[in-house]
Amino acid sequence: MTKTESDLRVWQSFRKGNKDAFQKIYFNHYRFLYNYCRKFTSDTSLVEDLIQDLFINILVRKDNLSDTDNIRMYLLCSIRRSLFKTLNEKENKVTDLFDPLNPAFRFDEGIEPNFGESEEENKTLKIIYKSVNNLGARQKEIIYMKYFSGLNNKEIAEVLGVSYQTVRNTLCTALKNIRKDFDNEQPKGKLMVLLHLFQKME
Repeated sequence: MTKTESDLRVWQSFRKGNKDAFQKIYFNHYRFLYNYCRKFTSDTSLVEDLIQDLFINILVRKDNLSDTDNIRMYLLCSIRRSLFKTLNEKENKVTDLFDPLNPAFRFDEGIEPNFGESEEENKTLKIIYKSVNNLGARQKEIIYMKYFSGLNNKEIAEVLGVSYQTVRNTLCTALKNIRKDFDNEQPKGKLMVLLHLFQKME
């Protein structure tokens, strides 16, 4: 069974009132949603409230929800909308999900790298962490969605409301910048190996 088939089956089971399916959705995605929101705000209480409201909302409205074969993307779109609306209201700003002046994505907020066992791996992870933090806010967010949430370029484009090509170009530029930081540290051609290490950081 593919991931999309699994997600669709779990979602449909949840919509039919299966409590175990709802708990699976909650526990499989809560931490990701929390860490994502913390990239935009240090207000942990606000983040926790927004996530609780999200899950209460989908539980109450389950009969009216449409099917999805990508639960994480569905929840991410919902929490992003709610988060920006709340943060912008605090500053008396009109909410526009795709406004470049929205709260900036901060890769280092709410995340501490779980360093590896070897000294060499620790060194690599620290360079990656520092390198990503030097990227622009949009680049950071796309890197995060790609390598931490597992979304593909098309899905990222949908969440961010930009074109597929924009995501692809932004990602390519970000990876080139990361690669430069490893020119004197690792043999060239090791980028994919390094990116796999990202997943150990959260």
